[in-house]
Amino acid sequence: MRERAPHDENLNETLSRIFKNIELSAFGTGAESDLRGLFDDVDVNSNKLGSTVAQRNEKLVRIINAVGDLDLSYGDSAIDTFGDAYEYLMTMYASSAGKSGGEFFTPQEVSEVLARIVVAGKMIRLFEGFQSGLMQNGGSCELAA
Repeated sequence: MRERAPHDENLNETLSRIFKNIELSAFGTGAESDLRGLFDDVDVNSNKLGSTVAQRNEKLVRIINAVGDLDLSYGDSAIDTFGDAYEYLMTMYASSAGKSGGEFFTPQEVSEVLARIVVAGKMIRLFEGFQSGLMQNGGSCELAA
């Protein structure tokens, strides 16, 4: 796919077919509900990619190459590319959705601080207000190791 993409004048249509086929590949399996609609929000014909098909395809090729250049190996890698991308998108969602988005997402920095506090064996009282969504009942939370 990556090798052919720069020469595919209908790359946008090719990608649409690929996305549809990925979803259809799970039809009748346990993964059907997981993949159904997975690419509904991907618009390979969006004017945000360019005003002409050629411009859109050029940008799509750059995106394909950027993703293709990522080291997605797992094993011994200390970098979690998919996890980092997910965290970034959740951060953007939480900040644009306001409190309703924040109540489902705790930023990594907050989680790390809380983990260090617990690991250090200290007790601390956390008051709502330093991070939306962290406490849900307007009180405080005590942590002890």
